[in-house]
Amino acid sequence: MRKLDYIPKTDIKMIHVDKSYTFGVDSIILLDFARMKKNKTLADIGSGSGILSLGANSYYDLERVYAIEIQKEKAKLLKENLILNKISNIEIINEDLNKVNLGTNTLDYIITNPPYYKITDNIGNKSEEFLISRQEKYLNLTNIFDFANKALKDKGKMFMIHKPERMVEIFKESGNLKPKRIKFVHSTYDKKPQFILIEFVKNANDGIKIEDPLIIYENGSYTKDMKTINGLL
Repeated sequence: MRKLDYIPKTDIKMIHVDKSYTFGVDSIILLDFARMKKNKTLADIGSGSGILSLGANSYYDLERVYAIEIQKEKAKLLKENLILNKISNIEIINEDLNKVNLGTNTLDYIITNPPYYKITDNIGNKSEEFLISRQEKYLNLTNIFDFANKALKDKGKMFMIHKPERMVEIFKESGNLKPKRIKFVHSTYDKKPQFILIEFVKNANDGIKIEDPLIIYENGSYTKDMKTINGLL
């Protein structure tokens, strides 16, 4: 069964397929955290059915977006979403990131909601589609930063959401991409962070801005900040 979802604060429609992993609150939060300028180029690493590609393109009127997705069914669904929304400036690259070459110093931005878990982690869900999306089976931190260090322009930016417990590994792998802005995301005020949002800048000076944390729920409902992110206020 299929239904249509909408990306918050846009008129962009997304096809949702039952029993298929489409997108979650983490992608919506990352989309809100990212900051881009108009008429720039973006690569979306692990684009899935296109939530980040379509959302960023709508928010920032980008010149060109490269949606990189290894799974054929996800890429097929993304193509349907592009046709549904009459979008022509997003190019789908249905390939392993390690085989993708967009040149050197060519991109203004990269955005990624990558697999959070190591290949050795037991995450319970045995669906192949879900495992590829959430476990480092075909895409890991080294792959992402190797690509980003090559493809981003000087002072180009990458926006990432990940698990806080992997923060040390992330910073060790980042190379010439310096973390410049960080925000922790908590499910409730009394819980440890569930996600970390990071803005990297290529060849930037040292120094990090730690933003106020984002709390998702309060008393069983979205907080004011989350309602704003979802276009409910």
